Amino acid sequence: MDNDKPEECKVCFNNYDEELRRPRTLLCGHTFCSQCIEDTIKNAQLTCPSCRAEHSATDATQFPINYTVEAVIKKLRSIQVTSVGTVSTKCGQDRTRGISKKLRSLVQEHKSSISNLISECEEALSQLSKYQGQVRDWKTQHHQLQDRLYDLLEQNKAAIELLEQEDTSVLTMTTEGEAGKKQLQIMLENLNTVNTAQEVITTIDEADHYNVEVEDWIQKCQELFPDVNTVYTSVKVQETIKKALDTITTETGATAAPVLQGDSAATIMEKVKIIIGEIPQETLTIDHLRGMSESVKRLVEAGLVFGVQQDQDDLRYSRITLQDGQLYLHVLQDQPLPTHAHTIQVSEVLEALDHSSTLVFLDLAWPGSLPQPGSLPQPGSLPQPGS
Repeated sequence: MDNDKPEECKVCFNNYDEELRRPRTLLCGHTFCSQCIEDTIKNAQLTCPSCRAEHSATDATQFPINYTVEAVIKKLRSIQVTSVGTVSTKCGQDRTRGISKKLRSLVQEHKSSISNLISECEEALSQLSKYQGQVRDWKTQHHQLQDRLYDLLEQNKAAIELLEQEDTSVLTMTTEGEAGKKQLQIMLENLNTVNTAQEVITTIDEADHYNVEVEDWIQKCQELFPDVNTVYTSVKVQETIKKALDTITTETGATAAPVLQGDSAATIMEKVKIIIGEIPQETLTIDHLRGMSESVKRLVEAGLVFGVQQDQDDLRYSRITLQDGQLYLHVLQDQPLPTHAHTIQVSEVLEALDHSSTLVFLDLAWPGSLPQPGSLPQPGSLPQPGS
């Protein structure tokens, strides 16, 4: 490793990062970024770019991450950020003294908005990184299965091709997201240095432009990932090949992929779990609704929480919804329970009612619109979250 620039990959000359270019060490002792190692692997073989030693590998993840290099890089970054941040803060304070209180308030507003958007951007990038790790894990599993079972080679190759396309799509979106995040950070820094009304207006206009771009990018991530066909095909082919190895059969047992409901509240990895069936039906309690943790709130907002009541031979369900911080228990209906629904006994809900402060409501709807609860000043709705 070159001691002059320990943070730099000696093949692509890019700095190591915590996602696509994590430092990994070959058996010969030389360290390169994950992307360069991945690109260097040909026909399950890798030649060290430094010493030309040969290594057997099908994926970069087979080589361990060099945590020592990562620790050194983090230390260097913390030193740089501390020194730059101190100078920047003092300069920003000096330059904003000539700006009116109203403009300073406007600057603070936009700084807060950009900071929030950066947080959303980082969360989306984190989800993409986790999803990409899962996609690459599936790729590795497929390669291992391919070595063991040749009669299903064509199906396995088709699944790998889909994952390669998805991997490329994730990489493309990640690159766009990193660029958008960088622009937002630049805008945030620029807002710290404005000292005239014209500069404020110009900088805010430019910041708004990048805000829209990043918001569109986050929405695009939600729409594109995960690809239902890719994820489902990958998991199904893996299951089929494993079963074939155990039972000595080539039967694929192909079925239709599940329909993924468009739920903007669900993360990419949560949608992956829904597709592959890792989110089971669960029974909730009144304490879950009272506490209203973020995960329970997401279930309610996604329409996956129902009250259930047994009437002789019939089982009926009622939707539980959340509007303006108020929970609503809808009318019991004879309807099929959605996949991955979570249930609570209606009797448990009714026992928890405080009749002095609850309301009944009507489901109001017009042609082409969804029912909306309209409250009436009479006893009968659910206790508020947190009560």
